[in-house]
Amino acid sequence: MAFFKRFESTIDNGIGRRRFGYIVLGLIILFFLWFPNDSSQSNYAKTVFISGFFYAIMASSWALLAGIAGQFSFGHMAFMGIGAYVAGLIARDGIVFATLGIAISPESISAIGAIIIGTLIAGLVGLVIGWLLLRLRSAYLALFTIAFSELFRIMMLTEYDYTGGSNGLSLRPLLQIADVDTARQVEYYLMFGLLIVCLLVMHWVANSPIGLFLRAMREDEDAASALGVNVVRYKILIFVFTSMIVGLAGAVFYSDVGSERIIPEQLEVLQMSLIIAYAVIGGMESLVGAAAGAFISRYLLEATREVVIALPLGLTTSDGSGAFVWETGAWRYALFGVIMVFTLRYMRNGLLHPIITWFSGRDLIMQETVSKRKSDDDYDDQPEAGDE
Repeated sequence: MAFFKRFESTIDNGIGRRRFGYIVLGLIILFFLWFPNDSSQSNYAKTVFISGFFYAIMASSWALLAGIAGQFSFGHMAFMGIGAYVAGLIARDGIVFATLGIAISPESISAIGAIIIGTLIAGLVGLVIGWLLLRLRSAYLALFTIAFSELFRIMMLTEYDYTGGSNGLSLRPLLQIADVDTARQVEYYLMFGLLIVCLLVMHWVANSPIGLFLRAMREDEDAASALGVNVVRYKILIFVFTSMIVGLAGAVFYSDVGSERIIPEQLEVLQMSLIIAYAVIGGMESLVGAAAGAFISRYLLEATREVVIALPLGLTTSDGSGAFVWETGAWRYALFGVIMVFTLRYMRNGLLHPIITWFSGRDLIMQETVSKRKSDDDYDDQPEAGDE
């Protein structure tokens, strides 16, 4: 403890916590850039990291919608599926506007073009839902998005001839690289780059005047409206924006980058609950915290599929091994649930909130603000010269 206090004092009096945080963040980014170049890492490990990047985008975008804007939605996986399915269907069947007499063949649409169209369609559906529901309050958005997500999943499951049903739908590969190792490395950098870009854009939105309006609406819609904020407009805007973010992430991830095909099972409410849990554990009001919580949680869930337990006192298993391999199965999700309950009970801002707060120096800013307010209050409490 004494060493940590000396270290904290050195940081505060020297380069500063925020600069030190930037250094640590830079080292973390360098690690992710170096990781796929390590020859000892298997393609499976790279795939786990790619999956972690995908879920980091999903969790951070949900944190922007629910944690910062205060709009609790269960539709993230549905909008992700819309982006992926639309991109896959357009790349396979093309576009036909019968009423206008326009037909675009699938050969004339690139994988990038299909991804862009899928992203726009996800935003368009988000616009329709937002226009219908975001004028209302309370739990209407949450209830409707649960029903919408389940309805969309059932449609993708039952329309077997068109969507592939339970077998899933294959998207056009975004990358045409024959060598498996090279392809996986390029896919890794692509998904990591998409995560960085999405975080930067969402960070800009959260720290712009729009973000200020969103926080004001989250705290008190009536007060924000009284101060001139168009509450409905900004609620729809952030809903459409996050719908496009997850639609883009789904279309890219399932374009043979993180998975070969998208299946309706990925659209279940259970998957949405995992996204929410990742954001809660990382920190709902922090985009970086939610992204980090999703990546770390996803990695730990994969790493704990099998747990090796060394047997004491020279005991051996039936095959003569000195260790017992426990296939955790669903038990790892039970442990994950316990961690989430602990987070909600004792650390509601997320397990990573203290670390992020320390590195950003926000606790020092809060202390200075509180001390200034106290000094102003003490000054106001002093009697004026003519009062005695």
